[in-house]
Amino acid sequence: MDAALLDMMRSGRNKNWAETMVNLGARKLINTANTLSAFHLRDGLTRMNFVQEIKDVVEQQFAAA
Repeated sequence: MDAALLDMMRSGRNKNWAETMVNLGARKLINTANTLSAFHLRDGLTRMNFVQEIKDVVEQQFAAA
C-alpha cells in the first residue's frame, strides 16, 4: 500500500477517499490472485489456499493501519 494513502487514512484529511482507494486496491489484488490462480494452479485446494493467503495479507495490512 502506498504510504501516503495510509497517512491519509489515519488523519482526518480526505480520510474517506483514502479508505476507498485502499479498499479498491485490495479488491483488485484479490481479483488478480483469483485470475492468476485459475490459469496457473490446477489443484483446487492449492488455488483456494493461495487466494486465502493473499486475503490474509490484505487483512493484516488493514489491521496495521
